[in-house]
Amino acid sequence: MNGPASPTPAAEARTSSPPGVAAAAPGVPDNEARVRADQAALLQGNVTSLMLGNAAATAIAVLMLHQGAEPGTLWAWVLVQTANIVFNSWAGARVGRRPTTPRNAQRRLQAAATACTVSGVLWAAGVVVLWHPSDFEAQLLLIFIITGLSANALNSLSSHLPAFYGFFVPCVLSVLVATLTDWNQRSAVVALMGGVYFVTTCRFAGRMHATLVDSLRRRYQVETLAADLRVQKDLAEQASQSKSRFLAAASHDLRQPVHALSLFVGALGQRPLDGESRRLVSHVQGAVDSMGTMFNALLDVSQLDAGMVPVNPRSFALRPLLQRIAADEGALARRKGLRLRLNAADVAVHTDPVLLERVLRNLVANAVHYTDRGGVLMTARSRGGEVWLRILDTGVGIAAERQAEVFQEFVQLHNPERDRAKGMGLGLAIVRRLVDLLGVPLALRSVASRGSGFALRLPLATPGAVEALPAPDAVAPAAAPAAPGDLVLVIDDDAEIRTAMADLLAGWGLRVIGASGMDDLQPQLMALTVPPRLAICDYRLRGRENGVAVAEQLQTLFNDDLPVILITGDTAAERLRDARASGHVLLHKPVSPQALQAAMAQALAAPRDGE
Repeated sequence: MNGPASPTPAAEARTSSPPGVAAAAPGVPDNEARVRADQAALLQGNVTSLMLGNAAATAIAVLMLHQGAEPGTLWAWVLVQTANIVFNSWAGARVGRRPTTPRNAQRRLQAAATACTVSGVLWAAGVVVLWHPSDFEAQLLLIFIITGLSANALNSLSSHLPAFYGFFVPCVLSVLVATLTDWNQRSAVVALMGGVYFVTTCRFAGRMHATLVDSLRRRYQVETLAADLRVQKDLAEQASQSKSRFLAAASHDLRQPVHALSLFVGALGQRPLDGESRRLVSHVQGAVDSMGTMFNALLDVSQLDAGMVPVNPRSFALRPLLQRIAADEGALARRKGLRLRLNAADVAVHTDPVLLERVLRNLVANAVHYTDRGGVLMTARSRGGEVWLRILDTGVGIAAERQAEVFQEFVQLHNPERDRAKGMGLGLAIVRRLVDLLGVPLALRSVASRGSGFALRLPLATPGAVEALPAPDAVAPAAAPAAPGDLVLVIDDDAEIRTAMADLLAGWGLRVIGASGMDDLQPQLMALTVPPRLAICDYRLRGRENGVAVAEQLQTLFNDDLPVILITGDTAAERLRDARASGHVLLHKPVSPQALQAAMAQALAAPRDGE
C-alpha cells in the first residue's frame, strides 16, 4: 500500500520548529487545528512502514499469483504500482524534512487521502489482474494479502478516516465483487464473511478514529486549561505583589505622622499639665496606641509572609503559659460580664512557646470580642501522644459555609460597620500563618448563634526534657537610659519627626543633633568636641540612602563604638530582611516613648568591640 502523497515542499510554510508537531501559524492555533496537525504527523510517521508493507505485498502477489495472469497486463500493473511506491516514498521523505504545522496540516491530510485512494484503486486493479476464478487456493492467498494490507491500513491510517476509507473500500469491495462473479456455495460463504469483515472493520476504524481524536482534543484542552491556570496564577501573584507594594508604601507613609504624633505626645506628657490637659493627653495617647496596634498587625502579616519569623521549639509546661494568658485576657472578659475559665491538665508540649502564645492570645481575644454572654473556656488534655488544646466560646458563631473566610485578611463577618474597636480582621489571618509555620494542625467547629471552638494538636514533650520558660519581659524603665548631657544623633528625612524626637530626648536631659541624611550631618560632625553616645536613624531616607548605609558610615567614623537604633515604617519583605540583617536594634513606627527608652537601653547595653 502506498503512503500518503504530500504537497510540494516549496509550497509549504517554512518554520524553524523542531521535528514533530509545531505551531507555525502567526497566532496561537486553535485546538482543532492542532488536532489536525497531530493527525497529519501520525500519518507522516507511518510512511516507512506503509511503503515496506506495500512493496512486500506487491512482491508476494506477483511471485505467488503470476501464473494464469495475462503477462502484459500483470507487468503493466507491477510497473504502475512500483512507480507509485517510489514516488510516494520520495515525496514522503522530502516532506518529512519539514515539520507538520497547523498551517500545512490540512493540505497534507488531503494529499494523504488522495494518495491512499490511488493506492486502493491500484490494489483493486491488482485483484482483477491476479484473481483466478478456478483456483480457490490462489483466491485465498489474494484474500489473505488484501486482509493483511487492510489490517496495516487500519493501524496506520485510522487517524484520518478519508485516507483509510480511500484505501480500504476499493480493496475489499474488489475482492467481494470478484468472489460473487464465480457464484457457488463456497464463494457465497466467502462473500458473506467478507461483508461482515468490511462492516466490522469500518465500524472499528470509526471508533479508533473517534478515540484518537477525542484524546488529542482532551490533551489540548488540558494544555489550554493549564496555560490559562498559569496566566491566572501569574495575575494572582502580580496582584499579591501589587497589594504588598501598596501596603508597604501606604503603611510607611501613614506611619510617619502617627510616629511623629506619638513622639510629640510623649514630649508633651513630660511637661507639667493641669488635670484636664493630662486627661486629654491620655486620650490622645490611647488613640495613638490604637493606631500603633493596627500598624503592628499589618507588620506581623508582612513578616510572616516574608519568612522572617524564626521558629525555636522547646519543651515546656503548658499550664503556666495558659494561666498567664487567662489572667491577662480575663480583665476584658470580666468587663463584658463574661467568665474566662481554664481547665488544663499538667502536660508539657514541644513547640515554640513565643509563637504559640501569640496564637493563643489571638484566639482568646477573638473569642472574648465575639461573645456577649456566657463565657470562654480553655482546655488542654493529653491524648494519643498529643496534647489537644481547645478554646471554646458561647459567642455569635460562624455559619459553616463561611468558616474558611475568617482566616482571610481583613474579614470580619460580624463587624459590617467596620468598627475599629473590634480590630482589623487580621487576628485569625495571623493565627493561620503561625500554625502553618509551627506545623500545628488547627481545626474550627462552629454553629451560628451558639458559639465556636478552635482546636490545636500539639506534640507532647519528651519526659525529662522540659525547660522552665523565662519570665515575661519587664516594663521598660521610666528614666532615660542615657546619662543627662549625652549626645544623640537623630537622622530622619521628615522634619516633623526630627523635631518631635529632639523635644522628647531633650525632656530626658539629652543633647540632640538632627539631620535629614549623611550629607546634612557631616558638617555638624566636624564641629563636635565629644563623640555621640547613640544614633537613632530612620531606615528609609531620601533618594537611595538608607539607615543601614548611614549606620556603617557613622561606625566607620567612630571606630564601630557607636550604638545605632534603626526605626522603620516599611512592611516590604526585602527591606525588612535588610534592616533585620544589619544587626542593629530595630523599631517599627509608630514608636512609643517607653519602647524608645527600652531600645536605647538595649543598644547601650550591647557589648562593644574591645569590651
